Amino acid sequence: MQRFSEQVAGHEVERLLGERVTGIDVSERVRRIRLASGRDVCAKTVILATGVNKRRLGVPGEKELTGGGVVYCSTCDGPLFKGLPIAVVGGGNSGLEAALEMEGIAAKVYLVAPAGLTGDEILQDKAMGSPRIETLIGCEPLEIHGEDRVEALTVRDAGSGQTRRLDVRGVFVEVGLFPNTEFLLDLVETNESGEVRLGPHGQTGVRGIFAAGDVTDGHDKQIIIAAGEGARAALGAFEYLLKQV
Repeated sequence: MQRFSEQVAGHEVERLLGERVTGIDVSERVRRIRLASGRDVCAKTVILATGVNKRRLGVPGEKELTGGGVVYCSTCDGPLFKGLPIAVVGGGNSGLEAALEMEGIAAKVYLVAPAGLTGDEILQDKAMGSPRIETLIGCEPLEIHGEDRVEALTVRDAGSGQTRRLDVRGVFVEVGLFPNTEFLLDLVETNESGEVRLGPHGQTGVRGIFAAGDVTDGHDKQIIIAAGEGARAALGAFEYLLKQV
């Protein structure tokens, strides 16, 4: 990401860091982007690439140890935990997939599912049938322990109230995400999760408005995919401008 930033800095691109978009006015030919600071930015086209936020657990130790064993992407960081015990928190598809992905990498996988297993049945069957995955249904995370690195995770059984300390070196948080589209919901079409629906060239259905990256309804949330979608949206926006009179 630092290299991306350095590349942008090498071109005549105005960067408005720290600004927050509150809305986009498309009533005129020039799109007007409204900022929380009161400033408006006008453009003939707009590419929405606002990304997503990962849901947090909100327990002690999570913030302090993020990057030190607390991770939010098994595909990205899983190989760093080869041969180590880890815990995956989340019982939906993302949690089940992460546990199954780490099954062949980690020494031991604890699948902590506070609200039970809610993912696809075939994923549940595979996770429950794996000798390297221990499923803790109805257990909620209480605290992540460690100085500079994760050393353990304490969980509590919601039924009995008993606590248990899991000796793990990684905590994979897979409790969902939400797209940054609160200012777009009345402008473009979104799915039930609030992700922007896309056409084949990155178009949103609103003339001159394109989208790319994790904020869209694409299944996989990876930087390489987001970068490709960004290129597609840029080409779509360029073609749109060429055809304007």
